[in-house]
Amino acid sequence: MNQFLQTSNQYASLPNLAHLQRRQLLKVFWLLALGLFIYELFWTETSSLVTNFGSILITAAALLPSYLWCSGKALGMPIFPLFALTYIWTYALPLVTKHPKAITYSPASHLFASFTVAVFLGLGTIIWFRFVKSPPPLPKSYRALSSQKGDVFFLFVLVISIFFNIANTGGWLFLFLYGGIFTAVRAAILGLTVLASFVLAYQLGTQELSKSKSRLFLILLITYMVTDAVSLLLVGAASTFLVATVAFIIGRQKISVLPIVIALICFSFLHSGKAEMRAKYWFGNQPAYVQVWQYPSWFVKWAGHSWDYFNKQDDLSTSSKKQSFLERSSVIHLFLLAQDKSPESIPYLHGKTYAILPQLLVPRIFNPKKIRSHEGTYLLNIHYGLQTREATYTTTIGWGLLAESYANFGLLGCTGLAIVLGTAYGKITRWSINAPILSTQSLFTVLFLAYAFQTEWSAGVYVAALAQSSVVIVGIVVFLMQTY
Repeated sequence: MNQFLQTSNQYASLPNLAHLQRRQLLKVFWLLALGLFIYELFWTETSSLVTNFGSILITAAALLPSYLWCSGKALGMPIFPLFALTYIWTYALPLVTKHPKAITYSPASHLFASFTVAVFLGLGTIIWFRFVKSPPPLPKSYRALSSQKGDVFFLFVLVISIFFNIANTGGWLFLFLYGGIFTAVRAAILGLTVLASFVLAYQLGTQELSKSKSRLFLILLITYMVTDAVSLLLVGAASTFLVATVAFIIGRQKISVLPIVIALICFSFLHSGKAEMRAKYWFGNQPAYVQVWQYPSWFVKWAGHSWDYFNKQDDLSTSSKKQSFLERSSVIHLFLLAQDKSPESIPYLHGKTYAILPQLLVPRIFNPKKIRSHEGTYLLNIHYGLQTREATYTTTIGWGLLAESYANFGLLGCTGLAIVLGTAYGKITRWSINAPILSTQSLFTVLFLAYAFQTEWSAGVYVAALAQSSVVIVGIVVFLMQTY
């Protein structure tokens, strides 16, 4: 009992960083902010200062929640700050890196879009900050896992996740799982993996794990990311790394630069050759299944395509090389499309992508004919003429929450989204401020933290994933947790 209370008090004191630690975080923050502002103002090739100003406006609004958290003015897990940061590379930077679709719009359109995004982030920040500027009263009891049981359980989850990845990429799962059962199992494992990565990385940061468990966790985490990346979908491995990194930083209360740099180099290198690998093994005549003993040759081929890509880019400028990532992650060109076409040329959707949310909450195992979780995204693309219904079966063009809200209700939709997200992220953060890391409150908060990185999800994907993962946590709460 005393150990549990000690863990609870330690977690509750996380937002109140020591003066030196707070100064270090603020130093990193100001260096990042200064570097971004200098880049957006002087190192870009934009022909209009209005566009540069719009990019800086979005960046400033996206950085404000992080400043409040780093300075200690905002408490709890940094869900909204991390969510706001994603708008730097999805909305701000594509404006000043000559995104091929963003540059087709006028500087006036850029400014109007930038102002809309900045107001959205500012309103969300104000609402979120109201919930996290002071700690809530300590509750009388918690439902939580014991420390020993939690360590073993989450290490076992990573082992199961690794075997799931191996079986999935090897084509074995289809022998045992079909349709809705496969979807349910995959959702459960993904949700558990997010929780395991965060909890164990946090405990690694606070040095609560023994040396043997720490080594085992790092081995399992790296193995999971490797086996997940075999599918040629780097977003899963990258999201897991981001969640684990954030958890470690919160636990250790300092930023470890070297692992972050190494991971970024590895992900960037593999990202460069990903298109060639997909063209050969996804859309070509060669089989896409990869067995575990084929992993070395698989990554050698992948590295070869990445190396060839960089060799072909030798005659291109540095800005052109950086643009490939920003083109892939950009969402602002879709936001500009919606603002340019609606409501004059193309009417608003008036909530059609939100009306399907109740259907997505029904598990596919109970409804084999359930609509796809990306149905809201497909409705957007069809409505704006980007895809046909047939094309949606092979390609997904993600819009993100903000562009979706504008396509449905215009500026009113953006305002409503700011209120909903600011309230939701603020309440879930406040709920977990005084809670131990293995409590019900913290595990639910970890899910929201993980989903904050998903920049291309529509509301339907977000709600479906959250509902599926919540079922997993409810199972943990009922069967594994005790009341303290």
